[in-house]
Amino acid sequence: MNSGNPYQPPTTQVEAKAKSSDDVWAYIEPQSVPIGRGLSWIGQGFSFFGRNAGIWIAIALIYILLLIVSSFIPFATQILQPMFAGGLMLGLYALDNGEAIEVRHLFEGFNVCADKLAILGALLIGIAILFSVILVIFFLIGFFIVMGINESGASSEPVIIIMLVIAVPVVLIISLLFGAISWFGPPLIVLHKKPVGDAVKLSLIALKRNIGAFIVFTFFALLLMILAVFTLYIGFLVILPVLFGATYASWKEIFTQAPTH
Repeated sequence: MNSGNPYQPPTTQVEAKAKSSDDVWAYIEPQSVPIGRGLSWIGQGFSFFGRNAGIWIAIALIYILLLIVSSFIPFATQILQPMFAGGLMLGLYALDNGEAIEVRHLFEGFNVCADKLAILGALLIGIAILFSVILVIFFLIGFFIVMGINESGASSEPVIIIMLVIAVPVVLIISLLFGAISWFGPPLIVLHKKPVGDAVKLSLIALKRNIGAFIVFTFFALLLMILAVFTLYIGFLVILPVLFGATYASWKEIFTQAPTH
Protein backbone atom coordinates (compact mmCIF):
# COMPACT_ATOMS: atom_id res chain seq x y z
CA MET A 1 0.00 0.00 0.00
CA ASN A 2 1.07 3.56 -0.56
CA SER A 3 2.01 5.16 2.72
CA GLY A 4 0.20 8.40 1.92
CA ASN A 5 -3.20 6.76 1.43
CA PRO A 6 -3.87 3.31 2.89
CA TYR A 7 -6.80 2.81 0.52
CA GLN A 8 -4.91 3.34 -2.71
CA PRO A 9 -3.85 0.27 -4.65
CA PRO A 10 -0.14 -0.46 -4.84
CA THR A 11 1.77 1.55 -7.40
CA THR A 12 2.42 -1.64 -9.34
CA GLN A 13 -1.20 -1.72 -10.45
CA VAL A 14 -1.48 1.85 -11.63
CA GLU A 15 1.59 2.02 -13.80
CA ALA A 16 2.27 0.13 -17.02
CA LYS A 17 5.71 -0.82 -15.69
CA ALA A 18 4.90 -3.08 -12.75
CA LYS A 19 7.59 -3.87 -10.23
CA SER A 20 6.74 -7.52 -10.53
CA SER A 21 5.74 -9.22 -13.75
CA ASP A 22 3.40 -11.54 -11.85
CA ASP A 23 1.55 -8.74 -10.04
CA VAL A 24 -2.08 -9.80 -10.51
CA TRP A 25 -3.32 -6.24 -9.90
CA ALA A 26 -1.22 -4.73 -12.69
CA TYR A 27 -3.12 -3.18 -15.57
CA ILE A 28 -3.70 -5.41 -18.59
CA GLU A 29 -5.41 -4.70 -21.90
CA PRO A 30 -9.20 -5.15 -21.71
CA GLN A 31 -10.01 -8.85 -21.79
CA SER A 32 -13.01 -10.53 -23.35
CA VAL A 33 -15.16 -12.49 -20.90
CA PRO A 34 -18.09 -14.90 -21.36
CA ILE A 35 -21.56 -13.38 -21.67
CA GLY A 36 -22.68 -14.97 -18.41
CA ARG A 37 -20.14 -12.98 -16.42
CA GLY A 38 -22.52 -10.02 -16.58
CA LEU A 39 -24.80 -11.80 -14.13
CA SER A 40 -21.82 -13.02 -12.09
CA TRP A 41 -20.73 -9.41 -11.48
CA ILE A 42 -24.08 -8.71 -9.87
CA GLY A 43 -23.63 -11.77 -7.70
CA GLN A 44 -20.24 -10.47 -6.61
CA GLY A 45 -21.88 -7.12 -5.90
CA PHE A 46 -24.22 -8.83 -3.44
CA SER A 47 -21.20 -10.56 -1.90
CA PHE A 48 -19.42 -7.25 -1.32
CA PHE A 49 -22.60 -5.81 0.17
CA GLY A 50 -23.00 -8.75 2.52
CA ARG A 51 -19.53 -8.27 4.00
CA ASN A 52 -20.62 -5.07 5.73
CA ALA A 53 -24.26 -4.37 4.99
CA GLY A 54 -24.66 -1.72 7.68
CA ILE A 55 -21.86 0.49 6.37
CA TRP A 56 -23.05 0.01 2.80
CA ILE A 57 -26.57 1.12 3.69
CA ALA A 58 -25.16 4.21 5.44
CA ILE A 59 -23.03 4.97 2.36
CA ALA A 60 -26.01 4.54 0.04
CA LEU A 61 -28.20 6.79 2.20
CA ILE A 62 -25.59 9.56 2.29
CA TYR A 63 -24.95 9.15 -1.44
CA ILE A 64 -28.65 9.52 -2.28
CA LEU A 65 -29.09 12.53 0.00
CA LEU A 66 -26.05 14.27 -1.48
CA LEU A 67 -27.28 13.68 -5.01
CA ILE A 68 -30.70 15.07 -4.10
CA VAL A 69 -29.15 18.21 -2.59
CA SER A 70 -26.71 18.66 -5.49
CA SER A 71 -29.55 18.33 -8.02
CA PHE A 72 -30.57 21.90 -7.17
CA ILE A 73 -27.23 23.10 -8.60
CA PRO A 74 -26.96 22.78 -12.40
CA PHE A 75 -24.63 19.94 -13.44
CA ALA A 76 -23.35 19.43 -9.87
CA THR A 77 -24.78 15.92 -9.67
CA GLN A 78 -23.10 14.88 -12.91
CA ILE A 79 -19.74 16.20 -11.69
CA LEU A 80 -20.04 14.57 -8.28
CA GLN A 81 -21.13 11.12 -9.41
CA PRO A 82 -17.74 10.09 -10.91
CA MET A 83 -15.99 11.44 -7.80
CA PHE A 84 -18.20 9.40 -5.49
CA ALA A 85 -17.80 6.36 -7.74
CA GLY A 86 -14.01 6.74 -7.73
CA GLY A 87 -13.95 6.85 -3.95
CA LEU A 88 -16.11 3.76 -3.67
CA MET A 89 -13.84 1.90 -6.10
CA LEU A 90 -10.99 2.56 -3.68
CA GLY A 91 -13.19 1.34 -0.84
CA LEU A 92 -14.06 -1.83 -2.73
CA TYR A 93 -10.39 -2.41 -3.48
CA ALA A 94 -9.69 -2.15 0.25
CA LEU A 95 -12.58 -4.49 1.05
CA ASP A 96 -11.41 -6.96 -1.57
CA ASN A 97 -7.99 -7.03 0.06
CA GLY A 98 -9.14 -7.77 3.58
CA GLU A 99 -9.62 -4.24 4.87
CA ALA A 100 -12.83 -2.59 6.01
CA ILE A 101 -14.89 -0.26 3.90
CA GLU A 102 -15.82 2.97 5.66
CA VAL A 103 -18.22 5.83 5.02
CA ARG A 104 -15.27 8.09 4.29
CA HIS A 105 -14.48 6.04 1.20
CA LEU A 106 -17.43 7.76 -0.44
CA PHE A 107 -15.36 10.95 -0.37
CA GLU A 108 -11.95 9.48 -1.24
CA GLY A 109 -12.39 10.54 -4.84
CA PHE A 110 -11.99 14.15 -3.68
CA ASN A 111 -8.50 13.27 -2.44
CA VAL A 112 -7.39 10.94 -5.22
CA CYS A 113 -7.51 12.09 -8.86
CA ALA A 114 -10.24 14.65 -8.09
CA ASP A 115 -9.33 16.76 -11.13
CA LYS A 116 -9.52 13.80 -13.54
CA LEU A 117 -12.81 12.58 -12.07
CA ALA A 118 -14.31 16.06 -12.36
CA ILE A 119 -13.14 16.30 -15.98
CA LEU A 120 -14.72 12.90 -16.65
CA GLY A 121 -17.99 14.20 -15.20
CA ALA A 122 -17.80 17.31 -17.37
CA LEU A 123 -17.09 15.16 -20.43
CA LEU A 124 -20.15 13.02 -19.72
CA ILE A 125 -22.24 16.18 -19.42
CA GLY A 126 -20.95 17.32 -22.81
CA ILE A 127 -21.75 13.96 -24.39
CA ALA A 128 -25.26 13.97 -22.91
CA ILE A 129 -25.95 17.50 -24.13
CA LEU A 130 -24.63 16.76 -27.63
CA PHE A 131 -26.67 13.58 -27.85
CA SER A 132 -29.80 15.38 -26.63
CA VAL A 133 -29.37 18.15 -29.22
CA ILE A 134 -28.89 15.62 -32.04
CA LEU A 135 -31.94 13.67 -30.88
CA VAL A 136 -34.12 16.78 -30.74
CA ILE A 137 -33.01 17.87 -34.22
CA PHE A 138 -33.69 14.38 -35.57
CA PHE A 139 -37.23 14.28 -34.20
CA LEU A 140 -37.97 17.86 -35.26
CA ILE A 141 -36.96 17.01 -38.82
CA GLY A 142 -39.08 13.88 -38.65
CA PHE A 143 -42.02 15.83 -37.24
CA PHE A 144 -42.00 18.36 -40.07
CA ILE A 145 -41.65 15.60 -42.66
CA VAL A 146 -44.62 13.75 -41.20
CA MET A 147 -46.66 16.97 -41.05
CA GLY A 148 -45.87 17.64 -44.71
CA ILE A 149 -46.86 14.12 -45.72
CA ASN A 150 -50.12 14.32 -43.76
CA GLU A 151 -51.01 17.61 -45.44
CA SER A 152 -50.49 16.00 -48.85
CA GLY A 153 -52.96 13.28 -47.93
CA ALA A 154 -50.42 10.44 -48.06
CA SER A 155 -49.80 7.97 -45.27
CA SER A 156 -47.02 8.93 -42.86
CA GLU A 157 -46.77 5.48 -41.22
CA PRO A 158 -43.79 4.29 -43.34
CA VAL A 159 -41.80 7.41 -42.39
CA ILE A 160 -42.61 6.94 -38.70
CA ILE A 161 -41.51 3.31 -38.87
CA ILE A 162 -38.25 4.27 -40.59
CA MET A 163 -37.59 6.93 -37.94
CA LEU A 164 -38.12 4.39 -35.16
CA VAL A 165 -35.92 1.81 -36.90
CA ILE A 166 -33.13 4.40 -37.02
CA ALA A 167 -33.71 6.04 -33.64
CA VAL A 168 -34.03 2.99 -31.37
CA PRO A 169 -30.68 1.36 -32.26
CA VAL A 170 -28.92 4.75 -32.13
CA VAL A 171 -30.32 5.47 -28.67
CA LEU A 172 -29.31 2.02 -27.44
CA ILE A 173 -25.78 2.35 -28.84
CA ILE A 174 -25.26 5.83 -27.39
CA SER A 175 -26.64 4.66 -24.05
CA LEU A 176 -24.19 1.75 -24.00
CA LEU A 177 -21.27 4.03 -24.89
CA PHE A 178 -22.27 6.53 -22.21
CA GLY A 179 -22.75 3.72 -19.70
CA ALA A 180 -19.37 2.16 -20.47
CA ILE A 181 -17.53 5.45 -19.89
CA SER A 182 -19.44 6.04 -16.64
CA TRP A 183 -18.82 2.43 -15.66
CA PHE A 184 -15.11 1.97 -16.23
CA GLY A 185 -13.93 5.58 -16.21
CA PRO A 186 -13.72 6.01 -12.40
CA PRO A 187 -11.92 2.71 -11.62
CA LEU A 188 -9.48 3.19 -14.49
CA ILE A 189 -8.67 6.69 -13.22
CA VAL A 190 -8.31 5.95 -9.50
CA LEU A 191 -7.04 2.37 -9.61
CA HIS A 192 -4.79 2.54 -12.65
CA LYS A 193 -4.10 6.29 -12.70
CA LYS A 194 -5.13 6.49 -16.35
CA PRO A 195 -5.59 9.93 -17.97
CA VAL A 196 -9.19 10.78 -18.80
CA GLY A 197 -8.67 10.26 -22.54
CA ASP A 198 -7.15 6.83 -22.02
CA ALA A 199 -9.91 5.89 -19.56
CA VAL A 200 -12.54 6.78 -22.15
CA LYS A 201 -10.78 4.88 -24.93
CA LEU A 202 -10.22 1.79 -22.80
CA SER A 203 -13.84 1.87 -21.60
CA LEU A 204 -15.04 1.76 -25.20
CA ILE A 205 -12.64 -1.07 -26.05
CA ALA A 206 -13.93 -3.02 -23.05
CA LEU A 207 -17.49 -2.44 -24.26
CA LYS A 208 -16.66 -3.62 -27.76
CA ARG A 209 -15.02 -6.81 -26.49
CA ASN A 210 -17.73 -7.58 -23.94
CA ILE A 211 -20.94 -6.28 -25.46
CA GLY A 212 -22.80 -9.48 -24.55
CA ALA A 213 -21.79 -9.35 -20.89
CA PHE A 214 -22.68 -5.64 -20.79
CA ILE A 215 -26.16 -6.31 -22.13
CA VAL A 216 -26.75 -9.13 -19.64
CA PHE A 217 -25.53 -6.96 -16.79
CA THR A 218 -27.67 -4.01 -17.91
CA PHE A 219 -30.79 -6.17 -18.18
CA PHE A 220 -30.49 -7.57 -14.66
CA ALA A 221 -29.40 -4.21 -13.21
CA LEU A 222 -32.54 -2.59 -14.65
CA LEU A 223 -34.62 -5.46 -13.30
CA LEU A 224 -33.19 -4.91 -9.81
CA MET A 225 -33.88 -1.19 -10.01
CA ILE A 226 -37.47 -1.82 -11.08
CA LEU A 227 -37.89 -4.16 -8.11
CA ALA A 228 -36.40 -1.47 -5.85
CA VAL A 229 -39.09 0.95 -6.99
CA PHE A 230 -41.76 -1.45 -5.72
CA THR A 231 -40.19 -1.30 -2.26
CA LEU A 232 -41.00 2.43 -2.12
CA TYR A 233 -37.39 3.05 -3.19
CA ILE A 234 -36.02 1.62 0.07
CA GLY A 235 -34.49 -1.19 -1.96
CA PHE A 236 -32.06 1.28 -3.52
CA LEU A 237 -30.17 1.27 -0.22
CA VAL A 238 -29.18 -2.28 -1.18
CA ILE A 239 -29.21 -2.09 -4.97
CA LEU A 240 -26.87 0.90 -5.26
CA PRO A 241 -24.06 -0.75 -3.24
CA VAL A 242 -24.60 -3.97 -5.19
CA LEU A 243 -24.21 -2.14 -8.50
CA PHE A 244 -21.07 -0.37 -7.31
CA GLY A 245 -19.70 -3.74 -6.25
CA ALA A 246 -20.62 -5.22 -9.63
CA THR A 247 -18.83 -2.36 -11.38
CA TYR A 248 -15.70 -3.06 -9.37
CA ALA A 249 -15.98 -6.80 -10.10
CA SER A 250 -16.22 -6.14 -13.85
CA TRP A 251 -13.18 -3.82 -13.77
CA LYS A 252 -11.23 -6.43 -11.82
CA GLU A 253 -12.03 -9.21 -14.28
CA ILE A 254 -11.52 -7.23 -17.48
CA PHE A 255 -8.53 -5.06 -16.58
CA THR A 256 -6.51 -7.18 -14.12
CA GLN A 257 -5.43 -10.76 -13.60
CA ALA A 258 -6.66 -10.85 -10.01
CA PRO A 259 -8.64 -14.02 -9.22
CA THR A 260 -12.40 -13.67 -9.62
CA HIS A 261 -15.17 -15.45 -7.78
